[in-house]
Amino acid sequence: MVGPSWNKYLSLNQISLRHERPITFVLSQWQIDQNTVNVKYCIFRTCMFITFFVSWVFSIVNEKTYDGSTKWPIYLTNWGFTICMIQALLACIMLTVCCVTRKKQWQDSVLKIYPVYWLLNVVATPVAFTITVIYWSLIYNAEHASLDAMNFLVHGVNSLLMLLDLLVVAHPVKIFHFLYPLALSLIYAIFTYVYFISGGLSKDGTRYIYPIIKWDKPGTTSLVCLGVMVFLIVLHLFTFGMFKLRIRTYEFIFTRRRPSSSPKSPSLGLKAYENSALTTETV
Repeated sequence: MVGPSWNKYLSLNQISLRHERPITFVLSQWQIDQNTVNVKYCIFRTCMFITFFVSWVFSIVNEKTYDGSTKWPIYLTNWGFTICMIQALLACIMLTVCCVTRKKQWQDSVLKIYPVYWLLNVVATPVAFTITVIYWSLIYNAEHASLDAMNFLVHGVNSLLMLLDLLVVAHPVKIFHFLYPLALSLIYAIFTYVYFISGGLSKDGTRYIYPIIKWDKPGTTSLVCLGVMVFLIVLHLFTFGMFKLRIRTYEFIFTRRRPSSSPKSPSLGLKAYENSALTTETV
């Protein structure tokens, strides 16, 4: 039987991309003042965007195909990395504007894009983890792919950056948000099938984009796609678990720092992360 504390996490309202404190999306979990943007955090977010953007550009420039044609857009790795880059850009824009100006109307205006950022962020994180695990366990072949910096960057560093992001940000992760990365995986599976029946080729000139996705064997490939989708859901639950661990760690550290003579009620910073606030969807 599901307890009351878990009912709110399993409510269908959890699908929503609305939050009662939009400013939460430009705050770090670990800054003391939970009502004002932090310049150091702005520098961090800017560095994150620059890293993703430069890597994204190099991944396009360094593309090598058997016939010189453009195959970069057909790979899930590049779909995922593009989403990582865009969500980092939106986070950087929101935080930079809020740091540069103290005018509330400007801050309110830029924070209107937080649902888009939240959507891309909740997709980018488990997808990055999935790409890394699937690539190195099932796809990577030393005879056909070189273990160079770019390969490690788009199939390894992407996950490390998104894990760091998950541990630093202040906004929540919701269980039912698994539907968004799941939708992306379904769209990509459909794309690979359409690409196959249209006669599309990989960058190596083969009929399949990835060796585990061969639509001339539809039964096996369908099971592979289903397995990847289930694994994606598991990794989203992992991100939810990391979010809960982040909150518990924050509460433990800041509760211990609070003077013993102060009231035992949560501080203003803690109230920003109470479960009730994290699950309220109205702005």
